[in-house]
Amino acid sequence: MRKIINSNNIMLTIVVILFFSIFFIGGMRLVFANDAIEYDKSFITIEIGNGDTLMSLAQEYAVSSVDYSDYIEEVKSINNLKSDTIHSGCYLLIPIYETIE
Repeated sequence: MRKIINSNNIMLTIVVILFFSIFFIGGMRLVFANDAIEYDKSFITIEIGNGDTLMSLAQEYAVSSVDYSDYIEEVKSINNLKSDTIHSGCYLLIPIYETIE
C-alpha cells in the first residue's frame, strides 16, 4: 500500500529546510567588535600585494577591538576562500566597518 503525500506537507518541509539552510548553515558571518557600538558596513575591492597575508589585511582593515581571526573568517567567507593562502595580483572583497555616531 502506498502512502499518499499531501502537497502542503511537501511545501512545509521545503520551507523548513530553506529556513535552516539560510539562518543556521550558510548565513554570512558578521563581525561585531562591540555590541554597544553600531557600525556601518561597506565593502572595498583591493588588489593583493607582495607579502600580503590575511592577517596583515585584518590588521589594516579590521576594527581595532575585533578578534582578527573572526575578521579573517569573514573575509574568507565573502571571497569563498577554502584556505588562508592568497596570491599577489588577485583581488579580494574586504568589509569595512565604520562607527555610526
